[in-house]
Order: sequence, then structure tokens, then C-alpha cells
Amino acid sequence: RILIFSIAALSLDFILGYAGLVSFGHALFLGVGAYAVGILAFHGVTTGFIQWPLALLAAAIVAALVGTVALRTTGLFFLMITLALAQMFYYVAVGLYAYGGDDGLVLPQRSTFGGVIDLQNRIVFYYVVLAGLVCALYFCRRFLDSRFGWVLRGAKSNPRRMVALGFPLFRYQLSAFVIAGVICAGAGILLANATEFV
Repeated sequence: RILIFSIAALSLDFILGYAGLVSFGHALFLGVGAYAVGILAFHGVTTGFIQWPLALLAAAIVAALVGTVALRTTGLFFLMITLALAQMFYYVAVGLYAYGGDDGLVLPQRSTFGGVIDLQNRIVFYYVVLAGLVCALYFCRRFLDSRFGWVLRGAKSNPRRMVALGFPLFRYQLSAFVIAGVICAGAGILLANATEFV
């Protein structure tokens, strides 16, 4: 659980620490990843080869929608819009009575990978989560050391200067927001499998 929450914290640091985007609704993406796995498992789709990519895709779409709305504002307004949109999705989730409503959704089993990886084995699952954290750390480090990362850092310290230099700041920030949402959804996928509950 600590490693899973570390992945979620890393995704928040990606936009907060480097891009200066203070999001109070970042847990939304953790929930999207977890619920995507839970709903697919509820309908009998237990293979991780389908569950995990669809969960990441759903998180990318939600992050793009939320980011498109929230990034039109700055500062306190950005913070409050992300919180408000996350609350809206929360009430949608607890209103899904077919999937447990506010009682939550129990997964019938962890994701399966056709015998390649056995997530039912606790030791194997631990190393899958550890590998996920290492991959997320490596990806974020490489990404933030690239030109993209330097633009994000520049936008955090002086956004007007970055716009004056000709950088399409909205596209960079939206891309960072979507990437952070997808990484956080990965943590949600792992959390749903760890607890077998959403």
C-alpha cells in the first residue's frame, strides 16, 4: 500500500512540484483507475490485458476533460475547480447503485494475465507494484529532464515569460495534467487489486 500511494504521490508531484499546478482533485484519477478495473471485473472481464489499458485510457480522457476546464483558470480558481470536479465524479460514483453505490464494489478476484503473472501470489504482487513504482520514477525523471520538463519548470516560475518566448503553455500544462492523471490511475489499478475492493 505504501508503494501504491507513493506512485499516486509521485503523479501529484509531477504537476505540483514541477509545473506549479495545485490540484485538490487529484484523487479523482486514483478512483477512475480503480473503478474501471472494478466495473470491468463486475462484468466478468478479469484479464489485466484489457482492464489495465482501458482504465488508463479512461483516466486520460477524464484528465483531458478536467484539465481543459481547470487550466483556463489559475491560482485559487484552478484549485477550487479541480476540487469541485472531483466531488462531482465522487457523487457520480456513489450514485452507481448497480456497482455498490456508497457501499463500494468488491472485486471477485485480482486481474489475471493468463498465467504469465500471478497477482494472487502476494510476493509476486509486491514485486509488480515495486516495478510499477520504479518505472514511474524513471519515466518522470527522464521526462522532467527533457525540454518538456524545462518548459514546465519555466512556466512554474514565470508563465508570462514562457508565453512571450513562444511556448504554447496551455498544451504543455494539459499534457502534464493528463500524464499525471494516467500515472495516478495506475496507482488506482494497483490499489483496487491490492484491496480487492473499490
